[in-house]
Amino acid sequence: MKNEINQPPTPEAEPNQTSLRKESAPESAPATTTGNQSAPRDEEAGRRSTGFSRLALRSLPPEEQHEGEADLDVPTEDDDDGDPAASPVTGAGGNVPRDPRKALVAAAMAAAITPTIEEGLRGRATLALVVSVPAADWIAPVTEFFQQRPFGREWLRFARDGSERLRHKASVGNDEVASALAGGRSVVGIAVNPEAVLPATLVAAADQRIKVRLDRSAVGRTIRALYDEIPPLIDDAHLVRLELEDVVAAMRPDAGAREVAARIAAAAEGRGGVGSIDDVPDLATAVEYGAARDWGLALARDMRDYRAGVLSWSAVDRGAVFFSGPGMGKSVLARSIARACEATLVVGSIGELFATSSGHLDGVIKSMRELFARAAAAAPSILFLDEIDGLPSRESLDSRGRDWWMPVIEDFMLQLDDATSGRREGVVVIGATNRIGAVDPAILRPGRLERAIEVTAPGPDGILNILRFHVRGSLSDEELRTAIGPLDGCTAAEIMETVRSARRKARQAGRDVSIGDLKDAALPEPDLPPEVLYRIAVHEAGHVLSAYCCGLRVKSVRMGGRDGAGGVTRIEKSADMVTRHWIEQQVVGLLSGRAAEIVLLGAASIGAGGSERSDLSVATRLLAAMNRSYGLGDDELIYLADADGAHRELGRDPVARRRINDALRRLQARAVDIVRRHRAQVAGVAEALLRRRFLSAEDIDVIVGPDQPSPECVTPAGSGSRP
Repeated sequence: MKNEINQPPTPEAEPNQTSLRKESAPESAPATTTGNQSAPRDEEAGRRSTGFSRLALRSLPPEEQHEGEADLDVPTEDDDDGDPAASPVTGAGGNVPRDPRKALVAAAMAAAITPTIEEGLRGRATLALVVSVPAADWIAPVTEFFQQRPFGREWLRFARDGSERLRHKASVGNDEVASALAGGRSVVGIAVNPEAVLPATLVAAADQRIKVRLDRSAVGRTIRALYDEIPPLIDDAHLVRLELEDVVAAMRPDAGAREVAARIAAAAEGRGGVGSIDDVPDLATAVEYGAARDWGLALARDMRDYRAGVLSWSAVDRGAVFFSGPGMGKSVLARSIARACEATLVVGSIGELFATSSGHLDGVIKSMRELFARAAAAAPSILFLDEIDGLPSRESLDSRGRDWWMPVIEDFMLQLDDATSGRREGVVVIGATNRIGAVDPAILRPGRLERAIEVTAPGPDGILNILRFHVRGSLSDEELRTAIGPLDGCTAAEIMETVRSARRKARQAGRDVSIGDLKDAALPEPDLPPEVLYRIAVHEAGHVLSAYCCGLRVKSVRMGGRDGAGGVTRIEKSADMVTRHWIEQQVVGLLSGRAAEIVLLGAASIGAGGSERSDLSVATRLLAAMNRSYGLGDDELIYLADADGAHRELGRDPVARRRINDALRRLQARAVDIVRRHRAQVAGVAEALLRRRFLSAEDIDVIVGPDQPSPECVTPAGSGSRP
């Protein structure tokens, strides 16, 4: 199907409309139930009838509202009120062929035409009109509407969906627009994103702009006319997810209004793309989100002032990127912000652009434009772009991938500019990523998503708030506070799963959830042999005593960890500047778990290595960055790699590899020395941890005793040590 129509409105000149004409049966006037009915419309009048008659009649000059107009669908005197959605449908017991598509388009058009716009359309002057529609599937039926010469005009039509890259752009068609307007012929452009695809001359010359929306008002009026029933309330958030044909498919002749509404809701759930904002934490109390929460609350205040008319849209902050590790609740945060802003949440991702399109270049670009258009149609809205790092940074593209990705990236930037510059008023864009370093710097530049806000693991107050939200009043705050410690360092997703596990245990036992269930879920009994459990306890106790010796504060230590970890020792972050001494302190601490196994058990196990998050991996990366990126080695100031990637150089440079290995050996010897001198305290922590599975900072202080080790971790840089 072609997607651009520039010819006069004759069936022969517009083959792209053939399928729409075939789908729509001829219509006659609606049947009435009064005893004194007028004579039925003649055959020719019935043949001319279309789904847009009411809207055309409403906007005609009075002298043109009469029977027999050659190019207009004119109602008979049997027609009821002027409802623009009434004529193409049949109420209960009627005999008019029903056409939900035409009825829906007519109702949406009627809702979009304000009195001011209608006054201009009813005049005699030549007009330039721009119509923006919610999605590409609206373009053909809205174009068909303008084929019927609404408002008594013949229109030169430009209908573009962006699928033809060479023709659907602002530089094509300007001469035709200018000639038509200069010759006294009205011109209409129909598109999802008019500025990007319609002739620039038409956009600049537009006397009126109509923004068509699929909302509960248009759908409700159509359902009421089709089924002669008062429809239930339909959620606008559901409609934002749906295409026009999804809603039409729900309006089946053998259904009722409630069944149609239920089908619309079910279709919306199946489509996805819009997040529910009902069952989410209240942003005002969601302290677990820290700086991101503060930004969201400020945005909500600005949105309220904008809706009240006391703040212009140009003053509203329109974008940010949230970054964190997995499971920190970035998507839930976006939903909470949307709720606080009283805005519709439109959800998308780079992966979805491929999944919902052909995967070819034009399909991906079209899908991306429709995503931004959905957000604009739902304004005020929050457009949440998850996994925004899925759009590769141009700096990382090789020559092979550049030719394919550059058009996608450039179009994305244009759409982002369109949204964040204020041209699409009412749209706020929030990106989310687990890899902030992989995001194209151009996305984060001023004027786009200029704020990058880290979402960190929740602190005690945040853990309490997350628990409170998920237990739903089943446990008191006093009880919940006793479970905070074992959840220290957990992500929001892990805390949610802990509550689910506790509820599952209680449900299987046929009782309400208890604080004991929650604690057991937070500290599950490890299913490991006793000797393995003791080794884990010794390993973690080594980390604890090393931290004391390095002057660091231990927050907690636990048996069992996420992602298969045997145990976790939590240490308070240091505010010190990163120096060579600081890095070597961290490495000694990392190697002390392995050192404790050597001293107390005679040999190390694999527990310190084996993954990118292991003690050995982190220690190696720190030393590699110190020598190859930070310029903190003995005799090298050269920068060879980014700090996160400095360790990759070791695989290609045997000299550097040997130097880092020597440093690891030296610092491990220091860790072994610390454990040997504090062996009794290491053993005491290990035994208590094995017995209790979790130790708080206060518990550790008691076990270590009043003679706590003094800071003695490593020799400061400059005193003779050499990596």
